[in-house]
Amino acid sequence: MTNTSMPYNLIKNGIEIGDWVIHTSKNPILKSTEKDEWEKELVLNGLPEMVYGNNFVRLSNEKRDITIVFNCMDALKMLDKVADQSIKVSSSKKWEEINKGFEGQIEKSFEWTFSSPYTGTILTRGHCYSNFEKPIGLFENTTEKIDIEKLKRPDPILFFDDVLLYEDELADNGSSMLSVKIRVNNESVFLLSRFFLRVDDVICRCLDTRIYHEFGKDYLLKEVTFKESSFDIIKPYSENDPTLLTDSNFIISKLPTKSLTTEKILLSYNDNK
Repeated sequence: MTNTSMPYNLIKNGIEIGDWVIHTSKNPILKSTEKDEWEKELVLNGLPEMVYGNNFVRLSNEKRDITIVFNCMDALKMLDKVADQSIKVSSSKKWEEINKGFEGQIEKSFEWTFSSPYTGTILTRGHCYSNFEKPIGLFENTTEKIDIEKLKRPDPILFFDDVLLYEDELADNGSSMLSVKIRVNNESVFLLSRFFLRVDDVICRCLDTRIYHEFGKDYLLKEVTFKESSFDIIKPYSENDPTLLTDSNFIISKLPTKSLTTEKILLSYNDNK
């Protein structure tokens, strides 16, 4: 352990720092038999081509009885049971091509874009909360923003990982992917969960969930940003560089923001239980 103001210990696939234990898990994709079991449990007609069912990112504070986790199962639980009809209407010709690529499965109520509104899971007081489940006292609306300038500082990184939860190439018609990055330095932890969808010639969308915590503060900031646009907004940029059409970071930088919410996750929630 180096001489820093915040004591920490590196552990296998993670770090212990202050009152927090931060841990990641990265494993191979589910086998076909496992995917079949997941489809039955989730009551879905199809899953992404690559499902990393045993991958996760977890932040735990035993002292405050709270765990924040991002995992594949909870994300897939939030998928719609039917196909996104708005995308079908956007381009009937492209829809026919995509449906053919999936051997007609889309017509069988198959949510083929795998667009999950998942923004993480919180475990506290023996309960599990996802997305819209917000017990009184755990969350608080705020105008405070994540300090981007602090994140840009070249502070030494104590722990970093990039964890893929699922991915699909949409029968060679685009890309759908959910991944989680986490970074820990001596002062803070920053997490970015990103769902990115690109349906070629049709639509692009992105759901970013950022969680930021400065060690010593009594709360975490959670920021959720949703961006979406037709593919037409990206096409002009590809005239000089066609590779930009598959560059997710570039595409996201050009998408208009449809919604942005910021709230605090209060660590004091369990102080008087």
